[in-house]
Amino acid sequence: MENLTYKNLESEHLTLSRLVLTIVFVILSLAYLLMFILVEQIPLKIFGLKLLISWSLYLLIFIYTGAAHRRFKYTMNEHGLFIHRGVFWRRKIVVPRNRVQHTDVTQGPLERKFDLAELVVHTAGTRNASVKLPGIYHKDAEALRESLSFEESDDV
Repeated sequence: MENLTYKNLESEHLTLSRLVLTIVFVILSLAYLLMFILVEQIPLKIFGLKLLISWSLYLLIFIYTGAAHRRFKYTMNEHGLFIHRGVFWRRKIVVPRNRVQHTDVTQGPLERKFDLAELVVHTAGTRNASVKLPGIYHKDAEALRESLSFEESDDV
């Protein structure tokens, strides 16, 4: 197969992922702080240790999110969609055009704010029957959706 030029996910996807992660950890920390204030039976050392462990976990997830974002690449050609992803366990996914049943483009409220979308490609078969391509611009998701459509495919 010819050399393919892969694209990375948009940087806004990493920003959005980290923003959601931070919001979740801040809310959990505030809830834990409230519990500490209301239930005075928790020793200060235990509270501090649990808070330190949870924010250490936050830092690890924050770093992992960046690594996962850098390792997620995709491309499209006349044969189909190619996705490479994974930090520790690398995965190469190939979706041939003739296996595509239908495609969806989805956006949540935060994704709309960043003009991002997720392309979901539903394929024939049972194993990995749908493949998700998150964190791409909405216009790019629509363009990929159109190029994967059955009408444009050579298979009849």
